Amino acid sequence: MKTSQWLSLSRAARLAGVSRGELQARVRQQDVATFEGQIAVGDLIGLYPEVDIDHDPVLERMALIKSKARPKSRYTDNWLPEPEVLMARLQDFQHVLTRTKASLNTIEEVLGEVTGQLEAAAEADERSLRTAVRALAVRLRQSLDKAQARVDRRAELFAKDAMLRFFSVSARIESSGHEFFVEGRDSLLEAALKAGLHLDYGCSSGNCGSCKVRVLDGKVRKIREHDYLLTAREREQGWCLACSNTAVSDVLLEANEAHSPDDLPSQAVRCVVRKIEPVSDDLRLVHVQTPRTQTLRFMAGQRVSATLEDGQRRDLAVASCPCDGRHLQFLVRLRADDGFVAGLLAGRTSQTLLLEGPFGDFLLDDDSADPAVFVAVGDGFAPVKSLIEHTITIDNVVAMYLFRIDAVPHGSLLGNLCRSWNDALDNFVYRRLDAHLAPDAALQMIAETCGELAKCRLYVAGPRDWIAGFLAGAAAAGVAADRIRTDVIDIG
Repeated sequence: MKTSQWLSLSRAARLAGVSRGELQARVRQQDVATFEGQIAVGDLIGLYPEVDIDHDPVLERMALIKSKARPKSRYTDNWLPEPEVLMARLQDFQHVLTRTKASLNTIEEVLGEVTGQLEAAAEADERSLRTAVRALAVRLRQSLDKAQARVDRRAELFAKDAMLRFFSVSARIESSGHEFFVEGRDSLLEAALKAGLHLDYGCSSGNCGSCKVRVLDGKVRKIREHDYLLTAREREQGWCLACSNTAVSDVLLEANEAHSPDDLPSQAVRCVVRKIEPVSDDLRLVHVQTPRTQTLRFMAGQRVSATLEDGQRRDLAVASCPCDGRHLQFLVRLRADDGFVAGLLAGRTSQTLLLEGPFGDFLLDDDSADPAVFVAVGDGFAPVKSLIEHTITIDNVVAMYLFRIDAVPHGSLLGNLCRSWNDALDNFVYRRLDAHLAPDAALQMIAETCGELAKCRLYVAGPRDWIAGFLAGAAAAGVAADRIRTDVIDIG
């Protein structure tokens, strides 16, 4: 089959309007053959015959892209029509492209048949040749007429893919094969981080050069100036700064990635507390911002050591997604005689906080598409929140389940967040369980909701004794130890 008739699983999932994890699960269920992470167009259509180009989310993003991606020069403020008009025009263009591709597909098929028949007719006498030519002419006319009337799913998929490439191009890392999409005004680095990848970077503002990547294939364009100077030889070899360039076409990159905590550098970042939000009477969500010249690189579920201006120190689990290393979140609980929390909250906003790290191995299995079950007990919600946001970002699992076991009042900031995930994501299930629920009872309720736990990946964070009881029950239920990751945590 031709190379053009194959799609990467990431792009195929986008065209079908499903998560990559759901596509992988259906591929396994239907025993569909893939080749080097790609699926044949015909097989994708067979799995998702309901692909509908009339309801294309790619076009619906046009209004947002227009507002964020308007050029700064060469065009007037009215260089694009209103979003509704532009979307209608693009929709019409997509239909024209579909019809054109359908005709080309038919012509390609017919030419293959005609070529064989002409070769056979060439050996016949003159009268037979004339008869054969007339028959072929009729066959061509009939085929072209049918091409105008028939529904060609391959052509529809081709047109949809073409439109997808107009709004977002793909970037692939050569060494790992990881693929991500670059949309709007995102730089290569921003797009990679949003996709859950851990590319090397330092300042993310063009000063340090740590995010240097090499373009092996495709085209990029500089979207912002940078102070770091590339040598003439580096530029000739295709090197550029990922933080300052975007992809113009699909690109293949040579880039360094962190695949484990050991691949991340030890960092010391002096940050500023920007906001403190109440979650309950004794729980606060603290928002911290790093300087533009130094963001924090970490993996979802990890911790940092935080030091106040007066020298008091505490290890804290990061409660936000690593896709944004500049805007960090932490949960802290008010306790009597806790000098660190008292000092943190007394200083309110604008105080300085030194973060050192990251460390910890409560990490998501990024390569697994198995259902992910998250269990946050008491103060264990912080790292679980980070894992969930990362899971949503990489869009790789078939289903996500979240079980909260705590005494935070209903209607809280965290409760509203969990419900928003549940409402927005088709493959997300959220359950709030009683704060005093024992591990064995919780395990039973989780199994009733999720089905066969032995086929899931479990991520459990909370008090040590509770986790010990849960692990014992999970082992008795036949869940392999390597399918459970735990984090004993006590929020400061």
